[in-house]
Amino acid sequence: LRLVHAEAARAGWNAATPPARGWVPVTLPDIWTARWPEHNGVVWYRLDWIQRDARVPTGLLIDHIDMAAAVYVNGSLVFRAAHLREPLSRNWTRPHYVLLDAPLLHAGRNTLLVRVSGLASYHPGMGAVRVGAPAALRARYALQMWLRGDMHIFDLTVDIVMATLFGMLWLLRRKDTLYGWFALSSAFGAAYGWNFVASSPWPFSSTDAWMALHAALHMATAACFTLFLLRYAELRWPRTERALLLVAALTLLAGLMLPGWMGPRHLLVELPAMLVMYAAILGFIAFAARSRRVELKIPALFLILPIVAAVHDNLVQTNLIAGENYLSDLTSPVTLVGISFVLAYRFVVAMRRVEGFNAELEHRVAVANGQLRATLAREQALGVANARMSERIDLVRDLHDGFGGSLLSAIAGLQAQPPSAPRAQAVDVLKDLRDDLRLVIDATTHADDQDLADLIAILRHRSNARMELAGIASRWRCDGIEGIRLEPARGLDLLRLLQEALTNVLKHSGATRLDVLLRREEGCVRVEVSDDGRGFDVDAAQSAGAGLSSMSARARRLGCALTIDSTPGKGTRIGCSIVLVSEPPVPMPSACAGAATMPAQPAPPATGKP
Repeated sequence: LRLVHAEAARAGWNAATPPARGWVPVTLPDIWTARWPEHNGVVWYRLDWIQRDARVPTGLLIDHIDMAAAVYVNGSLVFRAAHLREPLSRNWTRPHYVLLDAPLLHAGRNTLLVRVSGLASYHPGMGAVRVGAPAALRARYALQMWLRGDMHIFDLTVDIVMATLFGMLWLLRRKDTLYGWFALSSAFGAAYGWNFVASSPWPFSSTDAWMALHAALHMATAACFTLFLLRYAELRWPRTERALLLVAALTLLAGLMLPGWMGPRHLLVELPAMLVMYAAILGFIAFAARSRRVELKIPALFLILPIVAAVHDNLVQTNLIAGENYLSDLTSPVTLVGISFVLAYRFVVAMRRVEGFNAELEHRVAVANGQLRATLAREQALGVANARMSERIDLVRDLHDGFGGSLLSAIAGLQAQPPSAPRAQAVDVLKDLRDDLRLVIDATTHADDQDLADLIAILRHRSNARMELAGIASRWRCDGIEGIRLEPARGLDLLRLLQEALTNVLKHSGATRLDVLLRREEGCVRVEVSDDGRGFDVDAAQSAGAGLSSMSARARRLGCALTIDSTPGKGTRIGCSIVLVSEPPVPMPSACAGAATMPAQPAPPATGKP
């Protein structure tokens, strides 16, 4: 039996019993502000029903009571809220079921009295009442508890989980603000949803404070969800976004600072919040309908559900259509889980793209490494070939500048001797060739630095003998070269440069006088070879022969440039300045220094093996 006809009478906060007068007929469900707009306090509701057999148990189900209540059956208390005065208990979210039995029940007329404590700003009143078979009413009670209790708890849990999960994703990837706004809207939604689960306004001391914060959270949720939809659609509306955030921040501030003013006027905030939320959803659905992107159409399908549910719930609340249950209790979790799935799918797609990019990058790196290895192998082969070629060129130059010059001098000396010359002259020539070959071997295999004065002394001794045979007076001047030590390769290059210069004088100059200068200067050694021969055209000589080019190459290896000063008929001067790697100490005056010109002395007998 559904009881819809009742009587109501208002009373003060301290009323412990129903008033004797002032009862008016009402129809349940009832909101008392329709007849008492400014009444804050207590309203008593009285209902009667006929019980034919008091021995048969009867169930009593009250759909909802707003805000706190005490329920009496035949004068006996069967239910009482924890707080019937501020802060009022919040009994409106759930139904109330009581099993009635004898002796509480009477045969015939039974009276139900409900004391409702409420505030005019929050739709105070009472829902429909049913009495009848306990099994049927208990099943109905279980269904309503699932819809209005368990589903709200599930919705709240999903909000918390989504806020945590996508909040962590945003913290790890700050540039994806899409996840940040969804996490923030879920967090505010969870705080807003607690209103449908809480049984008291704790931690606030009044219903006004609770409702003020509740309305502010509704606006914050709408603003953050709107920004999430804009980010998902890849739209940027800076002015609209700043305006939404400013309004949300101001409402939160007003809810905390002005609860007594904002609480009773919570509809001034909640209605705009609803309009913002549904306008954003409708706009997103329209945008997705015009777009060809599948990732926009899928969440748009999920967002149609809250629009349909909102229309239905508003029609039920205004009694335009019959019904007692609200669809939002069912559609909200489905919509939230659907959008979460879409976001998770989008994240997985992005990760697959990253994995594909990484695989492609690894492949390209492997190909590049292979190409680099092949290039390095080619470079190494070219380097080995170049090194071999360089060694061959150096060997040719050493043979040309040293051994070749000695051989030329020997041939010239033997040709100058009469056929009956003693055999000892040929032996001396062979010894000179042996000494020159030894010089090549020692200079290329010796690991230690060699003293420049010792190297020059040997070369000077051998060249003087050859110049004397050719009728050329030679003069050597060595100033301060004692103590200068050169690496084996540099020492050989210097000797070969001097040998080639002396060979050119002997072979081409037709000179009668030769001057050789080695002088230690600041940080270098100055080397000059000059003669009074016929001279030559420098440009023509450099392009025609290998001697000058070989001397220039050796000068470059010594770290200097070769200078050639020659004019036909006026002699030749060749010089260079060899930079010293480390400045040696200033030596004592050289024993070979001096300006005297003397004929070359016979070389002492050479000893040792080549």
